[in-house]
Amino acid sequence: MDKTTLSFQTISMLINSGESKKALERLAEFEEKNSEDKRLIFYKPGFLVDIGNDLRDEKIIREGIDLGEVTLSKTKNNRTQAYLRYCLANGYTYLHQLTESMGGIVDRTIPQSEHLLQAKRHLLQATDFEIDDPSLKVQLLVNLGNSLDTFGRGIEAIHAYNEALRLSKNFPMAVANRAKALRAFADISDKYRASIYVTAYQDIKSVLDDPKLVQVGGLEAKKAFERELTNIESRFQDKSLLKKNIKHPRYKTDGLTKFEKYYLDFCSQEGLFLNFHIHDGHCEAAIEDPVFIRLITKLDDNDTFYYFAKQLNQIKEDYAVARLNLVQSQYKQKAFDNISKRTSYVYALDYSQFNLYIGLLKSAFKDAFNILDKIAVFINDYYNLELKENNIYFITASIWEDKGAIRREILNSENISLYALYDIYRDFKSNRCQKIKQIRNALTHRRLVVFDSLITSIDDDADKHNIDSDTLLQETVNLMRLTKAAIIYLINFVNIEEEKKHKAGVKPILSMYADTSQFL
Repeated sequence: MDKTTLSFQTISMLINSGESKKALERLAEFEEKNSEDKRLIFYKPGFLVDIGNDLRDEKIIREGIDLGEVTLSKTKNNRTQAYLRYCLANGYTYLHQLTESMGGIVDRTIPQSEHLLQAKRHLLQATDFEIDDPSLKVQLLVNLGNSLDTFGRGIEAIHAYNEALRLSKNFPMAVANRAKALRAFADISDKYRASIYVTAYQDIKSVLDDPKLVQVGGLEAKKAFERELTNIESRFQDKSLLKKNIKHPRYKTDGLTKFEKYYLDFCSQEGLFLNFHIHDGHCEAAIEDPVFIRLITKLDDNDTFYYFAKQLNQIKEDYAVARLNLVQSQYKQKAFDNISKRTSYVYALDYSQFNLYIGLLKSAFKDAFNILDKIAVFINDYYNLELKENNIYFITASIWEDKGAIRREILNSENISLYALYDIYRDFKSNRCQKIKQIRNALTHRRLVVFDSLITSIDDDADKHNIDSDTLLQETVNLMRLTKAAIIYLINFVNIEEEKKHKAGVKPILSMYADTSQFL
């Protein structure tokens, strides 16, 4: 090991052990003797933001950010860009914590923070890079999960943590942070509430003494997870339950048709079911869509619940149909082949595809996107914003902002799941979801020609009206996951608001039976 590498490792160890003043001194000493060392430019921004955070020094953090931004503009190497964006995201997150955060259960600075938006932007861009550095990729995914979770987007955060764990099994920060995100859904998981708490507790416990936890996250991370364990323990009178082995038998496949088995396997693998049972995808509870809202109304109010229930029924029905169309588009069967052949299409000699399967895939995409608009209409009605229904769209500002600022109703709600929906809107506003918008606009208003991925490739960024089949499939799955998350955030938003009424009420709350029969 050369002296430079040893010096950088020493600085990093000092930071992780909480000796940032010594780390800053070592960094200054190294720079004085090795000012021309190219690796210094690469590592210094990260050292400065970590040191500044530990010392609670805004000036040092900003110095690291400024240096990182300058260096980023001068490099085209994917790994270097990814690492610098990782450092910059840390820096902006630290600035929010140091200069903006008000603390509390739900922080109203979250949906307004430009620092948090910058952090998320850098992490999203960094995870887009193809880099031959698994350890960096894992840390980027973990930090992206942390960023999404900060905005209340726990469903998507858990997906990011799972992606990290696919690259590095049992990576302690991914395991512990996933458990923390999972625990947030425990209280709205009905009969699975206790098992989710126990699973989260056991996962955190399993990595708490792993040296890599402190090596990667520092001492503060370990302390935060210890507090999480204490919080979970406080909810159990019988602490022995926290040691119980939680088992979830795999769902039964006896009597299912081949398509039903394929449907369940596909949706489980892609995580497309609407439920909070997200820590085990192979049991019966994980292949259902039971999530629903609870409303607290006056005893003589026989209309409000059913009014909103029908809206949510429509949202869930649209999602179920979009999901079915997606699966059917990938399931070859003779009946569909025969039906498709009854419609004549001209073969254009360019490997473009027009058939029933492609049509089902396109329909799945359009239906999934349209659900977002129905979510916006639901919020308008729930808050009595009195916007004209025909002018309400999820990706336009009217439902979310008033005169360029976040709506008072949203900001004052201190409702983390509503903040999550607002943040999804901002992803569309910032063109982070530009590809999704382009596909939807082409499908709805123009044309979208799909080409066989095995034979030809399409520059999807350059051509808005042409796409290869693999890309359309992946974009549809991505949109379905986003829509699933948005539906769950909507339901959780309503449940949080109704729980506020419960706590504020002085009269007993009576439960009302809701029939869930389907007239098939």
